[in-house]
Amino acid sequence: MIIGNPPYLEMREIDYQPRNFKSVESGAVHVLCIERGLNLLKATGGLSMIVPLALVSTQRMQTIQNLLENKRTVFYSNYSWRPGKLFDTVNRALTIFIAHFTKESKTFSTKYEKWISETRNGLIERISYVEVPHQRQLFWVPKLGSNIEQSILNKVTKQKSTIAHFNTKSDYKVFYRTTGGLYWKVFTDFPPAFNVEGKSGHSSRETWFSLSKKEMVKPVIAILSSDIFWWWYTITTNLRDLNPSDIQKFPIPEDVLNDTTLARVAETYLKDLQQNSTMLMRIQKQTGLTETQSFKIQKSKPIINEIDRILAQHYGFTAEELDFIINYDIKYRMGKSSEEEGEE
Repeated sequence: MIIGNPPYLEMREIDYQPRNFKSVESGAVHVLCIERGLNLLKATGGLSMIVPLALVSTQRMQTIQNLLENKRTVFYSNYSWRPGKLFDTVNRALTIFIAHFTKESKTFSTKYEKWISETRNGLIERISYVEVPHQRQLFWVPKLGSNIEQSILNKVTKQKSTIAHFNTKSDYKVFYRTTGGLYWKVFTDFPPAFNVEGKSGHSSRETWFSLSKKEMVKPVIAILSSDIFWWWYTITTNLRDLNPSDIQKFPIPEDVLNDTTLARVAETYLKDLQQNSTMLMRIQKQTGLTETQSFKIQKSKPIINEIDRILAQHYGFTAEELDFIINYDIKYRMGKSSEEEGEE
């Protein structure tokens, strides 16, 4: 058995060039350590390491996933870095994997585990593994915590359309922030207010994408503001930045953008966001006084619940699956830390 905690470094941070590694395109030193460990193993040996969460959620890790899971059963357990940390000095999400030879190879995963310091003891004993597809076309290993999530995942991924199908250059924009938002993501049909030294400006964290029709903007905002999308974002990404692919690849039912009820609820949601927003002031060394429109999205949770009820009909969710989605991660998203950190 080989166990380890390899250095979390990129290859650009070292002064030599590794050779003869199949996973070299990952650009990560800890990935090369995994591959080296696999090469050292006996056929029936086991390997376990603590590595960044990127292992199960970024495209550059697909090669090492394939090497790990070749003729082996692999268990991936996934850990958040907020509010509690797996290690006090490591401010990043982590994955612990255990790989061992089996005649019938399988893959298992856990949900994205969160905890507070007071409940850290017994964390490992409380984790629950769910079997996930061993042969995957996509690069991410879904972070699932129950069989009901497997059922939801099957219903979401069978949809033939994605947001990307309606993405084009136009004036019909959806605005969002690429960073921040520990428990919530903000999508609007207007650029959030941002001032520098009293003058209107543009935040470097703010970006947008556009849609082919004006009528699509509000339904898309509703979809991306839903608990369904938050769940999808949690199980598929590394939960650091909000990348364009995280949005564009989200599967949606073909007819959902024509739902007039969804559009009306989205209008109510956007008005509620505006009413509950405040201007957050900060003094920064480089830019001076900045004012950023801050949204308290948790105050709009009842409206988000209504969005999820509408979407559940399109995805074909059962009442139990809808209840799971509405309450997903609710302890942390509606807690005090959520209000303090909001979308920042």
